[in-house]
Amino acid sequence: QHTHRKLGLAPTRILHHISESCYHSTMKVIYAALLLAKAVPSILASAAQVENGATNTVSLRGKDENRRIDSAKIISHPLLPHREVLNRRRLELNFDESWMPEEEEGSRRNLGEGPRHQQLGALYQGYGTHYVDLWVGKPIPQRQTVIVDTGSSVTAFPCSNCHNCGESYHTDGYFAIGESETYRVTDCGSSSCTMGYCTPPTEGYSHKVCSIRMSYAEGSSWSAIEATDVVYAGGMHDGAVSPDEEENVDVEDNFGDSPRDAYGFGFDLKFGCQYSITGLFISQLADGIMGMEVSSNSFWKQMYSAGAIDEKKFSLCFSRQTTASRKGTEAGVMTLGGFDTRLQKTPMVYANHQWSYKYFGVHVKAVYIRSNGGESALPDSDEQVVHKLDVSGGIMIDSGTTDTYLPLKLQHKFEALWREITGAPYSNDEVEISHEDLLALPTVLFQLEAHADSIDEELDPKKTVGLAGLVDAKNPQDILVAMPATHYMEYSVEYDIYKPRIYFTQKSDAVLGANFMMGHDILFDAEKGRIGFSESDCDYMSIVQNAASSTRD
Repeated sequence: QHTHRKLGLAPTRILHHISESCYHSTMKVIYAALLLAKAVPSILASAAQVENGATNTVSLRGKDENRRIDSAKIISHPLLPHREVLNRRRLELNFDESWMPEEEEGSRRNLGEGPRHQQLGALYQGYGTHYVDLWVGKPIPQRQTVIVDTGSSVTAFPCSNCHNCGESYHTDGYFAIGESETYRVTDCGSSSCTMGYCTPPTEGYSHKVCSIRMSYAEGSSWSAIEATDVVYAGGMHDGAVSPDEEENVDVEDNFGDSPRDAYGFGFDLKFGCQYSITGLFISQLADGIMGMEVSSNSFWKQMYSAGAIDEKKFSLCFSRQTTASRKGTEAGVMTLGGFDTRLQKTPMVYANHQWSYKYFGVHVKAVYIRSNGGESALPDSDEQVVHKLDVSGGIMIDSGTTDTYLPLKLQHKFEALWREITGAPYSNDEVEISHEDLLALPTVLFQLEAHADSIDEELDPKKTVGLAGLVDAKNPQDILVAMPATHYMEYSVEYDIYKPRIYFTQKSDAVLGANFMMGHDILFDAEKGRIGFSESDCDYMSIVQNAASSTRD
């Protein structure tokens, strides 16, 4: 199973970034702490420490009231996850172009000018990873699919000089550098390397080049040349924007709602043009990876610096799915430049961004186990009771890690409460249960430290989804994120079994992975130091269709 649990085996990963002046290493330690010689040590997300404390029981009741959501100028792109294997190359998003707005004369503008609004695109469910279409080069853009990863900084994919680099596994062929008129390699003899280090000319190049090398603790690695080309994300899945439309994009308020608008958000991206990959990078479905951490090299930061979006923020909305199909099921939206209120079922509430070098993280103050399930952070039954586990520490949010890995010290108390509630032990073994029994399993709740400057006093903490008023009277404005069984139990269609995907393995660094993120529109706002949460169905197609319908009206 090609599951991108940081490329399939374990969440442990070591990233080697070698700069022009020195070696710079970024590492995430999940199962073991690894030291790198001749490297600048990375500052990692602070460990989630479990404090001794009494277990509290609280009865919950409440309703979703007082919705107030701010608007933002944003663009949204489809994320295409990992599950589609056989049909992915010719999948057409099932767009019915009859409902797409017609293009009127005089309603277009030149690329790169005017306001930026919204651009939406479909997401597909994968084996725990989500990836987006990236169209690269001119005159005819070439598609490369890239896994969206908030735990790395570099965007990279195989190029035509890459040999045995997984073409038979990936969604697309190698990026043909000779077919792009805008492709250029960074010449470190005349400019600086921003992602790698300067090396003598290699095969195919007559000048010094910037080399990038990354390796992972489970054995995968890749090597690349730093290059630049024109890119845009999203758009129509099975075809680039027509060259005849390159000079024109919509200027109306719904600019970006149509996949046709994607080219208008293009920019020059520095990326890794891979010439060698090993391990699970070969056998994964997506062609490459899109780095989204807090870094000047990350995709969203380069997009902002190029003026393609107005604000230094983005959001990820992963669908909640009880099952996943190899044919590909809708899996949400990535929004660059902000968030889209049309995705949100509840007000956006903001946790404090626990700064830790380049990684997005939150300060977890408590973990709760709630009996009798429930999908939302607010209960829907008086029979739902929460049991508290005291936790204190920073935990990183990593969209590129499939599962959630909590501190080892939390395991004993968690398992004891689980047995008390369910009458059965908690383990990561596969189980055969009905869908009804799945919904009755406990919901895990995470209490996150609130972002003080973003507290909305008009929201009732006891009635607002996502606030902790019902579980913590002393800190009612803290954020409460629900992780129901439909998210932490992974379903196998082939064997009709479920597998719990919350692990207690971490002696130091813990990770909230993609299964924690599911069912929420999550805003990563690096500039204001906050991470926003809103419960959502992450239904891309309904938004696009409604936007097209309103345009026709």
